[in-house]
Amino acid sequence: MKSIFLTIIIFSALNCNIKNEPLKTGNKCLEFFYFKGNKHFPFRLNCKSIRSEMFRDDIKYKKIENSEYIERFTREYEKLKTEKKQNEIDVRMQIIFHNGRITDTICMGSHFGIKINGVRKIDSKSFLNVIQEKMYESEK
Repeated sequence: MKSIFLTIIIFSALNCNIKNEPLKTGNKCLEFFYFKGNKHFPFRLNCKSIRSEMFRDDIKYKKIENSEYIERFTREYEKLKTEKKQNEIDVRMQIIFHNGRITDTICMGSHFGIKINGVRKIDSKSFLNVIQEKMYESEK
C-alpha cells in the first residue's frame, strides 16, 4: 500500500513539473481579420460578425509568426487595463492571439474600442499603432 501511495506521489510531482514548462515564443502567433479599405455600415458590428459568411469577400487575413513583432505586441497587450464601463464597440478587426496554450480573441474598432475575450479595455493608441503598422505594412 505504501509503495502504491509513493508511486502516485512521484508520478503527480513529475506530471506537475512537465506542465509548468515555460512557454516558447515559437508557439505564439497572431491571426488578423480586418476589413479591406474603410467600410461603413448603418449598424454596429460585433466580434462574431467579422468572420461571418456575410462579410467573407470584404475581410483580409494575415498570420504573424515573427517573434520580434509578437514580443512588441505582447508588451503593449499586457499594458491594457480593464474599462469600468462595459459597453459594446463597433468592431472592425479581430485578432486571435495564440499565446502558447492560451488563445485570446481581441476585437477592436478602427480607431477606438478594445475588447479581449468579451471584456472592454481602456483604449491605447500605442497598442492600436502596433497593430495597424503590421496590418497595413504591405499597403505602404
